Amino acid sequence: MKIKKITDTFILFDNNSEITFDHFQDCCEYNYADFKQLEDTGIEQEDFIEPLTFESVNSGFRFGNKGKMYFVPCYSDQNGYYTTEVDIYYNGECVCNTNGDMICY
Repeated sequence: MKIKKITDTFILFDNNSEITFDHFQDCCEYNYADFKQLEDTGIEQEDFIEPLTFESVNSGFRFGNKGKMYFVPCYSDQNGYYTTEVDIYYNGECVCNTNGDMICY
Protein backbone atom coordinates (compact mmCIF):
# COMPACT_ATOMS: atom_id res chain seq x y z
CA MET A 1 0.00 0.00 0.00
CA LYS A 2 1.20 3.51 -0.77
CA ILE A 3 0.52 6.85 0.86
CA LYS A 4 -2.22 8.71 -0.96
CA LYS A 5 -2.39 11.93 1.11
CA ILE A 6 -0.59 13.65 4.00
CA THR A 7 -2.32 16.47 5.91
CA ASP A 8 -1.88 18.20 9.26
CA THR A 9 -4.26 15.71 10.86
CA PHE A 10 -3.79 12.36 9.08
CA ILE A 11 -1.85 10.11 6.72
CA LEU A 12 -4.12 8.32 4.24
CA PHE A 13 -3.07 5.19 2.37
CA ASP A 14 -4.44 4.01 -0.99
CA ASN A 15 -6.34 1.18 0.76
CA ASN A 16 -8.12 3.84 2.92
CA SER A 17 -6.14 2.94 6.05
CA GLU A 18 -5.33 6.02 8.08
CA ILE A 19 -2.85 7.17 10.74
CA THR A 20 -4.22 9.91 13.00
CA PHE A 21 -3.44 11.43 16.39
CA ASP A 22 -5.40 12.60 19.41
CA HIS A 23 -4.68 14.28 22.71
CA PHE A 24 -6.93 14.65 25.73
CA GLN A 25 -6.48 18.36 26.38
CA ASP A 26 -6.14 19.47 30.01
CA CYS A 27 -6.70 23.15 29.33
CA CYS A 28 -4.37 25.27 27.31
CA GLU A 29 -1.99 22.94 25.46
CA TYR A 30 -2.07 21.78 21.85
CA ASN A 31 -0.20 18.50 21.31
CA TYR A 32 0.11 17.12 17.79
CA ALA A 33 1.95 14.83 15.40
CA ASP A 34 3.63 16.78 12.59
CA PHE A 35 2.75 14.50 9.66
CA LYS A 36 3.72 17.22 7.15
CA GLN A 37 7.40 16.66 8.04
CA LEU A 38 7.22 13.50 5.90
CA GLU A 39 6.50 15.37 2.67
CA ASP A 40 10.15 15.81 1.66
CA THR A 41 11.28 12.27 2.51
CA GLY A 42 9.99 10.48 -0.59
CA ILE A 43 7.63 8.47 1.57
CA GLU A 44 4.85 8.62 -1.04
CA GLN A 45 6.91 6.24 -3.22
CA GLU A 46 7.29 3.68 -0.43
CA ASP A 47 5.29 0.46 -0.75
CA PHE A 48 4.18 -0.49 2.78
CA ILE A 49 3.08 -3.98 3.80
CA GLU A 50 0.53 -4.61 6.53
CA PRO A 51 0.76 -4.98 9.40
CA LEU A 52 2.59 -1.71 9.96
CA THR A 53 4.94 -1.45 12.92
CA PHE A 54 4.61 1.52 15.29
CA GLU A 55 7.02 2.52 18.04
CA SER A 56 7.29 5.46 20.38
CA VAL A 57 10.65 7.24 20.25
CA ASN A 58 12.04 10.40 21.82
CA SER A 59 10.00 13.41 20.63
CA GLY A 60 7.65 11.42 18.39
CA PHE A 61 7.00 8.01 16.87
CA ARG A 62 8.14 5.81 14.00
CA PHE A 63 6.10 3.65 11.66
CA GLY A 64 6.72 1.40 8.70
CA ASN A 65 8.00 -2.09 8.05
CA LYS A 66 11.08 -3.94 9.25
CA GLY A 67 14.16 -2.25 7.84
CA LYS A 68 12.32 0.90 6.69
CA MET A 69 10.81 3.05 9.42
CA TYR A 70 9.78 6.71 9.15
CA PHE A 71 9.97 9.23 12.00
CA VAL A 72 7.11 11.64 12.76
CA PRO A 73 7.98 14.36 15.29
CA CYS A 74 5.37 15.32 17.86
CA TYR A 75 5.14 18.78 19.41
CA SER A 76 3.34 20.63 22.16
CA ASP A 77 2.38 24.32 22.13
CA GLN A 78 1.91 25.32 25.78
CA ASN A 79 3.33 27.21 28.75
CA GLY A 80 5.28 24.26 30.17
CA TYR A 81 2.68 23.19 32.73
CA TYR A 82 0.78 20.56 30.76
CA THR A 83 1.50 17.11 29.35
CA THR A 84 3.24 16.61 26.00
CA GLU A 85 1.63 13.24 25.26
CA VAL A 86 0.09 12.38 21.89
CA ASP A 87 -1.90 9.21 21.16
CA ILE A 88 -1.29 7.66 17.71
CA TYR A 89 -4.09 5.72 15.99
CA TYR A 90 -4.15 3.38 13.02
CA ASN A 91 -7.63 2.87 11.58
CA GLY A 92 -9.16 4.13 14.82
CA GLU A 93 -7.17 1.82 17.11
CA CYS A 94 -4.50 3.15 19.47
CA VAL A 95 -1.09 1.85 18.40
CA CYS A 96 1.23 3.92 20.62
CA ASN A 97 1.56 6.94 22.88
CA THR A 98 4.48 9.33 22.74
CA ASN A 99 5.22 8.71 26.42
CA GLY A 100 6.22 5.14 25.45
CA ASP A 101 2.99 3.39 26.46
CA MET A 102 0.51 1.47 24.40
CA ILE A 103 -2.19 3.12 26.51
CA CYS A 104 -4.25 5.92 25.03
CA TYR A 105 -5.72 8.50 27.36
